[in-house]
This record gives sequence, structure tokens and C-alpha cells, in this order.
Amino acid sequence: MKRSTHNIIPLLLDAPTNAIAVEGYRRPDVTGNPPEWRWWQHNRLDQRQSFVHREALATGSSYVSVLPNPANPKEPQVRGYPAIRMMAAYDDPVFDAFPLYALYLEDVNYSKKNRVKGQYFDDTFVYEVEVTDKVRILSRFPHGLGVCPIIRFTPKMDLLGRTTGMVEGVIRQQDKLNQMFLSLLIAQHYTGFAVRWATGLSPVERLDENGMPILDQDGQPTYVPPVLDPSTMLISPNESTSFGQLPAAETKDFLDAIELVVRHMCAVTETPPHYLLSGKLANLSADALAAAESAFTRKVDEIRHSFGESWELVLRLCALIAGDQGGWDAVDAEVTWADKGNRSLAQAADAGVKLFNIGVPTDLILAKMPGFTQRDIDDVKQRLEEQYGSDSLAEKFAQRIGGRPSDEESNEQDNAEQGSEPMPAA
Repeated sequence: MKRSTHNIIPLLLDAPTNAIAVEGYRRPDVTGNPPEWRWWQHNRLDQRQSFVHREALATGSSYVSVLPNPANPKEPQVRGYPAIRMMAAYDDPVFDAFPLYALYLEDVNYSKKNRVKGQYFDDTFVYEVEVTDKVRILSRFPHGLGVCPIIRFTPKMDLLGRTTGMVEGVIRQQDKLNQMFLSLLIAQHYTGFAVRWATGLSPVERLDENGMPILDQDGQPTYVPPVLDPSTMLISPNESTSFGQLPAAETKDFLDAIELVVRHMCAVTETPPHYLLSGKLANLSADALAAAESAFTRKVDEIRHSFGESWELVLRLCALIAGDQGGWDAVDAEVTWADKGNRSLAQAADAGVKLFNIGVPTDLILAKMPGFTQRDIDDVKQRLEEQYGSDSLAEKFAQRIGGRPSDEESNEQDNAEQGSEPMPAA
């Protein structure tokens, strides 16, 4: 059974997890990344965001806490928690941004003899607790945020507040897949090789040094047992001898059934089948590849909308802890996501040139370029402003849109007109 286990659920989770990554944060009142983005980098969330995303996609929800650092109250600490170790209670689980309270336990197997430590969060304090057959408060400290500092991440939720993960919907299909691999291995082991047979062979008698047959205890002649291996050639002088071969069992039916189950799991999770069935889609055009991933792209967009709201709450709490009231009040701020699409750089550059020619600003064009991070875009914008000046750039864009010639073009046109005037008569 261990050899037949072929778990592909982690691969199904890898697809959306690798497609979503926050790379920036924007506030209307700040150019570039605002000050709270520093705390994103300080808490190493470029790496740790994938832990939160994967847990939420697998189980349906994960949680993040934002608390002041005990050593420096103006420094936010961001920590992630799995749903199996934390629960949060909401007055309205669909529309409330923050819970009423939340409880985190280091282990769920608590008893009178097994003491488990944890933390209880509300809108005023964080309590250090110990859970056995009852709950004992060890200590508490105020966080001063006015809300319960726990943010929930969920990829999908209905109006009853029920969340759904990717794993639960494909567990039965994964069991079917393991059973099919077991059947395939059994068939390969017992019937996967051709069986050669022969009838009517004349056995070779055992002879002594005098050429006489060697008899057994019943007085019957004994025979040399045949040695059958791939290097043996069987020859028989008997005309009635027959040779034949039993063919190996076909495994194509098993492989087709396995592929069918894998495709069904991909359909349930909206994962492109060619992510798992390599070689099935080859030499596809860009349009055909985009069509094959259309459902997956819509799914990723839905996840980004949900996770984006949660990360915005995380960064607003970071601003509140750092003393930036404007950052906390910026309800219209939003995170920016890395472009993980399959567009080639050549296609994006060609589209970017066309957009630039009709007056679209450079930073907006670069935001659509694959491989350009928000920091790259800010660096390009800064260098352009240093070279041309922000007023000159705005003037160039206005000229493209309005069709007005620049100063240099106007001077060249005036000089051309002056040079074309007729000379006065002598």
C-alpha cells in the first residue's frame, strides 16, 4: 500500500499558491510604497505570505495576528496561525473585518494531565492561558488597538460564513487514485510479463560414468531438471513438442482510468490539467494556452480579491501600531500583486509601446510588464524624473494625448516657415 500512495494534492495546492504574491502597497495620499511597507519587509512577509496562503487554500482559512513588539511598542509583529490551532468568533462572520475574540492553542490534545499553553485575544488585551480540564489565565498585557488584532484569510466563503478549502473536495478522488495505482502495481507484478510455455519436451536422463541411467529409490530413471532463463534455448527432437507464449496483461486501461481521475481532480479544483499531465498539451499557441488556463485565472483573481482585503487590514494595523493614524484611516488603500501570467516579455513590450504612443504613463505600463516589481517601477520613474523632470514628463504625455507640439517642435516649425519666405526684390 505504501508503494501505491501517489499524493497529488500538494501539487494542486502549489498551482494557486505560486500564482499569488503581494509585491507592493498603495495609498492615495502617498507616492510609492507607504511607510507601513517597511514593516512588511521587517517581518519577512515576502517569504511568509506563502505559508498563510497555502494554509488558507488547503483548509479554508488561516489567521494572522498583528501586535506591538514587547521590546518596542512602536514596532509591529506579524505572525501566522493555522486554522487547526486557532478559532475566531465573529458577530457577523461574513461582513465583520475583525472578530470579537480569538483563541490560539499550541496543541489541541489537552487534558487534565496534558497542559497546553495558548493565547486569548480580544479588543483590549492579549491573555497568556493554560488549558487542561479548565482554563487558567497566566498573564495579560494590553495591545491598545481597540480591535481584536486577528485577521482571517479565506479563499472562499458563503453568506452563512462557511469556508471551503481545496483538500476536502478531492480526498475521495485521491483515495480512488491510490486504489488505481495499487491495482496497476498488482497487474504489473503478476501479469506484466510474457509467459513462455512448451509441451512434449523429451527430458534428459541422468547417466553414470558408464553411461547407464541413474535410478531413484523406486527403480525409475531420473532426469536433469531443465534450466529456463532468457539465455536458454529449448530444443526437442520430439515431433509432438509445442512451444508458445502467453502475452502480458495490458495496462492501458489502468493508465486511462488514472488519467481520468487526475483530470476530475483538476476540474474540481479548477487547475489546468497540463500542470499535472505533462505532454498532453504540446506546441500550443499563446491564445490556446490562455484559453486552457481561463478558469484557473478567474479563480486566482477571486482569491486575490479575498486575500488582498485581509493583507490591507494587516498593513493598516501595522500603521496604527507605528503611530501613523493616516495609514490606519486609509480604507481605500490596496495591495498590488505580482504578475504571474504566461505572457512573454516580447508581447508585453509590444503592447507597452503602443500604450506609450497614445499617452499612457510609463509607470502604469511597467506595472503590466512580467518580471517588473514595484521597486523596479519606482526606480524607473525616479530616473525618468531626474532626467526629464516631472513637469516635462507630464507635458510630453499631454502633448501625445492632445496632439500639441512640444517647444522644440514649435521652434523647428517656425524656423522652417521663416526660411521659406520669399526674398525681397532688390
